[in-house]
Amino acid sequence: MPIIDLGPIVPMALAFVALACVIIAAGWDITRFEIPDELSLLLVALAVFYGLITPNFNWLWHALAPVGVFAIGLAVFSRGWMGGGDIKLLTAIAAWTGLGGLLPLFIGMALSGGILAFVLIVARRAYADRPGPRIFARDAPLPYAVAILGGTLYWASFVWPGNWPLY
Repeated sequence: MPIIDLGPIVPMALAFVALACVIIAAGWDITRFEIPDELSLLLVALAVFYGLITPNFNWLWHALAPVGVFAIGLAVFSRGWMGGGDIKLLTAIAAWTGLGGLLPLFIGMALSGGILAFVLIVARRAYADRPGPRIFARDAPLPYAVAILGGTLYWASFVWPGNWPLY
């Protein structure tokens, strides 16, 4: 029994707002190479509210996932492999996926990241030394929120829209 019963539409709406946050984060990363912290905080708040209105929500799994992702993310960030905004966004999404959803999230993210890297390598070679968007500059970072979005969509394809509750 959920703590608050708001029917089936509200949880679905929360999930779509959360997905919109990840899409917006990817857009910001493409254009500015940064991800606003507010989006990650909103994702966590939405996950908590979702948990309050979802029957059989596994609070332990949905708390351990972001803690684990953040711990690993600190090591990844300290080596310069990912940016801080990417780690915060990924941590916030882990609050949605729970432990059971991390594997599909990471698989989708790895596949999307590989495709993104390949596309940008080709595009950056094609647009080398031409004026244009910074994303095509050889020294521009990889906007990894795009890959995180790909992983989120891959994970979501297993659980949304009809497989409630989430893991």
